[in-house]
Amino acid sequence: MRWIASICYVLCISAGCFVSSSRVIGQDTASDTADKDYSAELPRIPPKTPDEELQSFEVLPGFTVELVAAEPLVADPIAFAFDTRGQLFVVEMKDYSEQETECLGSIGLLRDVDGDGRMDLRTTFVEGLSWPTAIWPWRDGVLVAEPPRITWFRDTDRDGKSDASEVWFEGFQRTNVQGLVNSFRWGVDGYIHGATSSSGADIVQNKIQLRGRDFAIDPLKKTLVPESGGGQHGMNFNRWGDKFVTSNSDHLQQIVDLDQWLSEHPANVAIPSMRRSIAEDGPQAEVFRASPVEPWRIVRTRLRVSGVAPGIVEGGGRAAGYFTGATATLIMDHEAGLGTSGLDTAIVCDVGSNLVHRKQLRSNGLFFTASRIDPQTELLRSSDIWFRPVQLGDGPDGAVYIADMYREVIEHPKSLPPMIKKHLDLTSGRDRGRIWRLKPNDLARRMPAPQKLLADCNNQELVSRLASPIAWQRRAASQELVERNAQNATAELRQLAVSANSETSSSEGCILALHCLRRLGLLDQPTLRKSLANADLHVQSHAISLLREAGFAKEFVNELYEAAASTEASVQLQVALTSAGLPTEQRMKLLQRLICANDSLVRAIVATSAGDDAPQLITAQPLSPENLRSWLELMMPAWTKKSESQAKEIGNALSMGLANEESRSSWLAGLRALPSSAEASRLLKLAEPNVAAATLAVIEKEIVRVLDKSSTRLESLESLASLAWLGMLPSTRQQSLAGDVLVPTISESLQLPVIESLLWSDPPAASQLFMDRFQNSTPDLQRAMLNGLLRYPSTLPLLANAITSKNIMGAQIPPDIRIRLLAANDKELGKQFSDLLNSVSTDRVAIINQYTPALTAGDVDAGKLVFSRVCAQCHRLSDMGNDVGPPLKQLADKSPQQLLETILDPNREVDPKFASYSVLLEDGRVFAGIIAEEAASQIVIAEAGGKKHTILRSEIDQLRSSGVSLMPTGLEQQITPDQMNQLISFLKNANRN
Repeated sequence: MRWIASICYVLCISAGCFVSSSRVIGQDTASDTADKDYSAELPRIPPKTPDEELQSFEVLPGFTVELVAAEPLVADPIAFAFDTRGQLFVVEMKDYSEQETECLGSIGLLRDVDGDGRMDLRTTFVEGLSWPTAIWPWRDGVLVAEPPRITWFRDTDRDGKSDASEVWFEGFQRTNVQGLVNSFRWGVDGYIHGATSSSGADIVQNKIQLRGRDFAIDPLKKTLVPESGGGQHGMNFNRWGDKFVTSNSDHLQQIVDLDQWLSEHPANVAIPSMRRSIAEDGPQAEVFRASPVEPWRIVRTRLRVSGVAPGIVEGGGRAAGYFTGATATLIMDHEAGLGTSGLDTAIVCDVGSNLVHRKQLRSNGLFFTASRIDPQTELLRSSDIWFRPVQLGDGPDGAVYIADMYREVIEHPKSLPPMIKKHLDLTSGRDRGRIWRLKPNDLARRMPAPQKLLADCNNQELVSRLASPIAWQRRAASQELVERNAQNATAELRQLAVSANSETSSSEGCILALHCLRRLGLLDQPTLRKSLANADLHVQSHAISLLREAGFAKEFVNELYEAAASTEASVQLQVALTSAGLPTEQRMKLLQRLICANDSLVRAIVATSAGDDAPQLITAQPLSPENLRSWLELMMPAWTKKSESQAKEIGNALSMGLANEESRSSWLAGLRALPSSAEASRLLKLAEPNVAAATLAVIEKEIVRVLDKSSTRLESLESLASLAWLGMLPSTRQQSLAGDVLVPTISESLQLPVIESLLWSDPPAASQLFMDRFQNSTPDLQRAMLNGLLRYPSTLPLLANAITSKNIMGAQIPPDIRIRLLAANDKELGKQFSDLLNSVSTDRVAIINQYTPALTAGDVDAGKLVFSRVCAQCHRLSDMGNDVGPPLKQLADKSPQQLLETILDPNREVDPKFASYSVLLEDGRVFAGIIAEEAASQIVIAEAGGKKHTILRSEIDQLRSSGVSLMPTGLEQQITPDQMNQLISFLKNANRN
């Protein structure tokens, strides 16, 4: 029957079901319904034999793909690891995706008996597992993730089968089959690391919660500690220990791990994100598949676009052509020949697009940037949609190994609509699977693989392997030394640790030797001292981290002082972290040398390490106005929570800064960046009274000067900053000056900072002035007034009264602000607003039908004006707008009707990343927007208009999701049918340019 399926497949291609551009082609969707039979559009795709699949590969010139193993030796491989005997352990997840109770998973042990590079012999090491996902060899067995457990399976009699097991950890969740614990890796630090993924974990053994965090295992002590994380499936380290992760639609991210340090040194300043997307072409970058798009994917996208099936419409309505199933991460040394000369290579798979992608990594401070190497193609891609590269790893020979699950369908079952799912077999292929080797043709010349197995090396030979050009050999030798407790290799390890870049060593070997010494309890001060003198910045950075772990910081203050002069962000960070454990005088001496650090994360750690002594950092030496201002904006919020011992020091610093004409503006900017004028006033009172009085006089004089020039429209950045200081004046003077500004004859650019300043200083008083001036203000000023009032619940009754008395008309309330008013925390107030504003009609279909007849070719220039007025608050197109809502890059692929439905019915498909949240702080302020970033200690809210607010979790009273899109329902109240037609014409035209 295979020939019938093949014919159907060919017919589907010729009929247009598959398109190389991955765009959903125009079809008659009028007949699409939930109960329609779609079987004719969903032919089954036949599998290929391993040899046929090999022929389906398109690999770049200079590279070779070889088969390592295939069925029946292996089935459904999703993770693997070589041991030091050259044996390959493979995790087989045969119970993916809905057979979680059938315990079909197993661990296969494969051997290459004849040495030809292809596996010949299999034994089943473990069977009867449910959803196994990760593996790492340890001593006479393997550590296996089988949620909810991590278990050590041992083979004590060396027959290739486990005969003993021990559960080390329990509590890993199973809520998402594509978000399970995964990717065990041996780190340069001598620990086994793993990715928790989106399901999270509550570890039973030590009561640790791992939501949004990963973990490291000490296999010697059988303990687990959390570390910074947050990827989905795929985690790896580069040669220096930098950590990289992958999520399905954010294909390459980097993580700086500060979790343990921050748990011991709680931050009182906002810590920048420790996980960042580093791909220059964006999280969901373009990919260039060679395979046709699966029929079910095309049908599902069409049904989602039309609203017949629920779900997120990704890629602007395109079924494929971008990262949507990114998985696995592998960082390869540039010497391995997988990328461009001199730059290490990041390799990522897209399991949904049947390809392996690569990028070159370029150092950029703490975080790398990654750029595509191959224009319009990929390192490896297949025309066979069954090719499912789910995990990557390297091997003893330095090649890349690919776990190919080889399935007809890889997709989360809950994302498949029932009308499609019933025609698919989600188990198809669970008896198949392949492992491939990808390598440059000259790999053996570049890095000859040693003939002697690591397991057969003595300890001294293992130390020499730490400097191997093959990354796998280095890491495996490190692990073997730790496993053996190789005390008799002390002299060799110490020699290697201090001989970087000699003929028999390397910086990588030096770092591994240092960590081996630490893990074996052999690290001594003379070795560290020599390592700190090493010219290699990576070696310096690791040496500093190790002396901190070993408790040697006090003995190395002079060396740390020299290291603090480095301009390398990684060295600066380690000095800042280490300084926290030193006495005050020594600590501040080091931190003052880091005051010119440019990296925002380094600066936040410097401020946290300084603690109560932070004011000394900015008074000990002259700083440029820009540098001083950035430090003050970072640290002043912490000063408002000052201790008694800090008060005098802060007061002295304020007095000195405000009395100096050159630094005054920076200090005022820092005060103005505080959440409220009350906090700024409390700090200002710490300064000498005459300095505070003189400062307020200078502020008032400058504001009057700016207002005197306003009629000539000579605004400048300095002028705007001066008006922002208005809120620091006495309330009566504020009102008087503000009343002179909030008039139609004054430029809008001058009125906006005054509105913000009044809200910052006295929201109730500001609200009354806003109500009085509302009708004489432009729409942008009205929005600024309303947005500001929404931040303070105490002002909402005044707004309700203004609407009741018709001082403000309900039609003047923009839809996004209307939604927030209706969702007020005070239910009675929410009902009052509902009655006043006449809630938007819930019949979206009727509204859409009213607008549909106007969809013709519209005026693009007029549409640009509509976009600027209505959409640019949250969306960006080219150089217009703000990056808050989803990117609009691919809207040209949608039909005018699809765009109309998306605009007028935004809650039909709500991407969770863009759901609206409301945050109530302990001081009574409210922020609303999307959660742009989230970490253990803080969240970042991006509100309409693009402004971001970093909020410490300790300040949060309530966090609540609205369950709806940030994009408001009811835009028809602001956009006429003709204007909608113009807007849609602009959107489609702008995205073609």
